[in-house]
Amino acid sequence: MQTVTTIESHTCGEPFRIVVDGIPELKGDTLLQKRNFLEQHHDYIRLALMREPRGHYDMFGGIILEAMTGGDAAALFMNPSGYTDQCGHGMIAIITMLIQLKKLPEERYKLKPDLMSVSLETTVGTIQAKACWNGKRVEFVSFHNTPVWILERDLKVKSSIGEITGDIVFNGAFNYFVEVDPKVLTVKPENTAAIVSLGEEIKREIISMGVKFVNKDFPQINQLHGVDLINYHGKETNDETLPDQRSALVFGHKQIDRSPCGSGTAGRTGLLYLKNRISIDHKFVNESLIGGRFKAQIVDDQIMADCGSKPACVVQIEGQANLLGTSSWWLDEEDHIGYNGFIISR
Repeated sequence: MQTVTTIESHTCGEPFRIVVDGIPELKGDTLLQKRNFLEQHHDYIRLALMREPRGHYDMFGGIILEAMTGGDAAALFMNPSGYTDQCGHGMIAIITMLIQLKKLPEERYKLKPDLMSVSLETTVGTIQAKACWNGKRVEFVSFHNTPVWILERDLKVKSSIGEITGDIVFNGAFNYFVEVDPKVLTVKPENTAAIVSLGEEIKREIISMGVKFVNKDFPQINQLHGVDLINYHGKETNDETLPDQRSALVFGHKQIDRSPCGSGTAGRTGLLYLKNRISIDHKFVNESLIGGRFKAQIVDDQIMADCGSKPACVVQIEGQANLLGTSSWWLDEEDHIGYNGFIISR
């Protein structure tokens, strides 16, 4: 019987289970190779920890590994549907855990000011982050997201609410961002079923249209991750207490994010800037389905992505995570239902 140890956390309500001990050695010279080895030989770990009875349909998590290229740690991200290359709310949770549980070098905690630098290796590069550490808890984490660029501008898609127009953006994954009139569909918890249904419908339609999801920088990212449904109202000031929008990301197989989605917030902020709808100094605030908020701002607009073929920008994301406790999970091969877990489809 195998025992796996995890730290339980949430970021603005979105769960994130962090595996810290108990997995076999993962072979590979790069983090992507290690993830491929995990998927090919030990995928039961993801299935057991993300799906019922230990997880649930909308679960999310990650595995912490030793750094390979000089970072503080490396991370692999996973959910019931598979693996992702980047996860903003997960990075906030992992960095919070590393600091609060004193997983970083002791001298780091003695440095002033209280913004502590942390680097986290992912399959799309090393993410640089800063965390506000008050000596007891992490008050917030900010990080520079993978460069954001537009794959498809003003893509028209047929849907049950009529023809809609949105944009496919790369923000660590490919997402379709579309504004929906609140009179048609308001992003709020009681409309979750309708939000998931519409998001899944739009995703299927885009796939049927034959859109090619090509990323020359990261060839392994070649499909549509999710659909971000947005009630956008904007704001005329840089008041960070006011949200610019309320949004819900439908991803995977009818899964829905409880948080504002870190990478999705970066994608939306970058999209608005690249389409000249906000200024470079705009302090963007994205509110989630349940009211959690991430802050964002453009920090670099002088870059090119997709092997130099697309104008791009780097977005800084800020959010807060909370640690909930620790878990010790037994993975028993003779438990024919629980070993690989199960999913009740929606």
